[in-house]
Amino acid sequence: MDQPRPQGEIHRADPAYRKQMWMWCAVALVAGAIALFALDRWLVATRADPAVDFHATLQRVLAGVCLLLAALAVAFGLWLRRIGEATRQERRWPPTAMRTSQDVRVRYLTSADALVAQFKAGAWGLFAAAAGMVGWAAWLLTR
Repeated sequence: MDQPRPQGEIHRADPAYRKQMWMWCAVALVAGAIALFALDRWLVATRADPAVDFHATLQRVLAGVCLLLAALAVAFGLWLRRIGEATRQERRWPPTAMRTSQDVRVRYLTSADALVAQFKAGAWGLFAAAAGMVGWAAWLLTR
């Protein structure tokens, strides 16, 4: 950090990355709507069949959802740790190689260090939540 940084420096957004994020958001919304519709139809069909234990089936589905959410929490926690490490090394937020979907004010030195601590705490919180969800899924499957 030989040279002083300009006040109010802005990390410019990448328009292609912004389009890509909106596309993934739309895909997630459509996939979620289709999954909810399919779940509704499946639950109606399962409830109508007297040979199926509805309560046990619903517990298995809920356990699967818990495991899926736990996997997503672990993945997001690992991403937070990776971004935190890049920020710690550069002492700059966002790191120079990071793509953003909107313009972001650049934070340096102690301000960036404070973000690193928040990222680490957030990652540990996500790991704890994932452990809780795995425990809940195990409890549901063993009942």
